[in-house]
Amino acid sequence: MKKSTHSKIKNTAILFELLTRQVAADTMKGVDQSPALAIIKEFFKADSALAKELMLYQTLQNEKYNTQAKANYLIDSVIKLHKKLNKEFLNKTKYKLISEVKKHYNVLSFFKTNISEYKIFAATYRLFEGSSVARVAEVVQSRYTLAEHITRKPGVKSDNSTVMLEFYNKQDEDIRLLAYKLMIDKFNEKYVDLSPKQKAILKEYINNISNTEGLKLYAIAESKQIKKAISNELPRVKDKITVIKLHEVINILGKFETLKAIKENHILSLLLYRELIKELKNVK
Repeated sequence: MKKSTHSKIKNTAILFELLTRQVAADTMKGVDQSPALAIIKEFFKADSALAKELMLYQTLQNEKYNTQAKANYLIDSVIKLHKKLNKEFLNKTKYKLISEVKKHYNVLSFFKTNISEYKIFAATYRLFEGSSVARVAEVVQSRYTLAEHITRKPGVKSDNSTVMLEFYNKQDEDIRLLAYKLMIDKFNEKYVDLSPKQKAILKEYINNISNTEGLKLYAIAESKQIKKAISNELPRVKDKITVIKLHEVINILGKFETLKAIKENHILSLLLYRELIKELKNVK
């Protein structure tokens, strides 16, 4: 069996997703001027070739219809629009983009990140490349995958796709970077060093930023672990007022299971509660 015709390095949607995640990772490392952000601003500015192609990828990712006929009409319309793009110019632009990535990052590590919408982006890529590149069976399977995705009823509504598109429409910094940086700044107002547990929370936040359900499940599991850890430290606390406050924290953590969506303030709370555990363990 031949290998799949899909190529991550040529997939505009995947390149954009990896770059936005790298911006967040650079911020966590304390990089003042992220090279990834500079690359996004250069190659995905309004009306650029890559921005136009990304819009088509995102259209097939985000649009929802209730019939197969409408889904297929959407797919056909997007493919027609894609054929109007200058393919030779697109490929040259992607080559330049990858060259810039190579100047600042290890390419192997850069492309290792898991992407929740990988299957959809790969199917879109194969349709855009057409029969000259993909085998007929792959084209048919890709169309079926997209049609099924478009007609599937969403479980949890996510605004992340809108956020991504707003980046190059407004030519402003990615909103996830702003939220992420704000979260770090808030945390660093009181605390300096992050523990391994806190770093794990931030890593999960980055990796699941486009997977709202995955982030929610992680946050619930983390809240349970923190709740258990605080409960284990309670017998060592002698101050009655502190005990009352800790019970209030435990009650708040118990409400994580009822949250419909995880927001920045919830992640910040988990970081602070992890800091609280460190302080409780230091109490003699």
